[in-house]
Amino acid sequence: MADPLPPLDPQDPLALARGLSLDGLLDLLERLDGMEEAAVARGALSASVSPMVVLEEVQREVERRLVRTARFYDEGEW
Repeated sequence: MADPLPPLDPQDPLALARGLSLDGLLDLLERLDGMEEAAVARGALSASVSPMVVLEEVQREVERRLVRTARFYDEGEW
């Protein structure tokens, strides 16, 4: 039986993305208002682009959106 995941650190804006598979990252990207980017990534996979390349690009985009969202809602950054 797998160990349960540790609780998310509320101070870590990237915690939601840690340990996700490519499919999980694509789903998260869609929830972060990245429907078009997720469609492009899926198209790249369909066009035989290496899954590792797509994973790295999607991960960067998800991390960028998570950090941007965390900064927007952190009134200390205003």
